[in-house]
Amino acid sequence: MQRDAEQSRIILDILESVHRDGECSQRSRASEVGIALGLVNAYLKFCIQKGYLKAKKMPARSYQYMLTPKGFMEKSRLALSRLSHSLDFLRATRAEYASLFEEAQSRDWKNVVIVSALPLAEICTLCALERNIRVVGIVDRNASEGRMLGMPVHRSFEQIGEPFDGAILADIHTPADSIRWCMSQIGAEQLLMPAFLRPHAPRMEATQ
Repeated sequence: MQRDAEQSRIILDILESVHRDGECSQRSRASEVGIALGLVNAYLKFCIQKGYLKAKKMPARSYQYMLTPKGFMEKSRLALSRLSHSLDFLRATRAEYASLFEEAQSRDWKNVVIVSALPLAEICTLCALERNIRVVGIVDRNASEGRMLGMPVHRSFEQIGEPFDGAILADIHTPADSIRWCMSQIGAEQLLMPAFLRPHAPRMEATQ
């Protein structure tokens, strides 16, 4: 299933790339789509066979690629599918964090820190507001210090500057590293994470 999703992503990116510029080099297209040069050629041939693209030979042994009506329809279908999956992910993620902040409230947490300045931090702040829990700051070891969503962004827990009851994990890119770091800094009992990030947590005995 993951392989099918990746194939759909590549096909959509190829079709969108051709729509923007049908004459760019295969090397440029490979860089744009994020795949190897040989794979670009293979996917272009696949799209031509499917009737999504047509190719016109140009001087200097190059080709101009154009979307067919069928290609426009497929591009639209794949774009809508991507959007639908993105919305489904956001809905599921919001539900996970709503449950997480309910757990924080049951622990009588009043002030929390969000770990990671990535987009999930915004979902966390909304869920915190619903539970009347205050977010005192964001901790992200890889971010530049500043402000995000009206809150200070720090690179360590020590820089928070005020007491907090616990931390909420919002790192979807390097969760395992963030979990280990948080456990070493504040302990496992002060860290809450959504179910979809728990498989990245190290075994408790490995952290003792």
